[in-house]
Amino acid sequence: MGATKNLVLGGSGMIGTALCHFLKGKGESVTNLDLENGHDLRIMNLDEYSNHDFVWFLAWDVGGAKYLSDKSNQHSLMYNNIKICENVFSFLGKHQLPFLFSSSQLAAPDNSYGVTKLMAEHWTSLLGGYCVRFWNVYGWETPGIKSHVIPDLIMQALTQGKISLMTTGEEERQFIYMDDCVRQLDLIRSGSNKDVHLTNGEWIKIRTIAEMIGEKLQAAVSVGDTIGYSNKIDPHPSYRDFNWNTSLSTGLDQLIEFAKNHIRK
Repeated sequence: MGATKNLVLGGSGMIGTALCHFLKGKGESVTNLDLENGHDLRIMNLDEYSNHDFVWFLAWDVGGAKYLSDKSNQHSLMYNNIKICENVFSFLGKHQLPFLFSSSQLAAPDNSYGVTKLMAEHWTSLLGGYCVRFWNVYGWETPGIKSHVIPDLIMQALTQGKISLMTTGEEERQFIYMDDCVRQLDLIRSGSNKDVHLTNGEWIKIRTIAEMIGEKLQAAVSVGDTIGYSNKIDPHPSYRDFNWNTSLSTGLDQLIEFAKNHIRK
């Protein structure tokens, strides 16, 4: 597949950036369409990109827990993601392009993010695409309202000398490092299984991760009173087909170095 022309929708995000870099490293061509580089996938006409061999549908209105749980964001999350789906899936269906849609372990009917992910999973199935559920992929991203929990905790420890959780920290997640993630995505697109859960099967509490980071950076950890969101379901057995090169401790060390470099700059 060395000559494959890839269309990456949402290629400027954390996973998308790592994926584009990985594909280019294999000698494949990559076209990245992202709101960050001026491409609004809610409304733009995608027909001129129908000459690509494979489409990676990563684009989504998403962020970490503080963004997804904010009630003031629920309407915009619903609207933006429905518009993205309407435009992108219409393009994929019209041109019959092979594609992979990135879903989430948090796909569930109790919030705008989860509802739209469930809708997109069904749409993917109707069009015969690959659907990959990420449990939680972590990697470096610029701190902000949409950044995710692990980079946020590291930045707290480095800039404040302490970590303050918004919740009790008892909610559990499964985490895989972004480099491991994109390596497995490459294997998935060439396989026959079109309904895949990408995780390692290892549940860990947010509080435990905070304590790991606190120990590495000599930062005290305090917890809040709010019970965090949890959608603890068993992953599809397909997750057992994958292997992981980066332990959580090693991944944290790498993100700490990214964060230190960000602070220096």
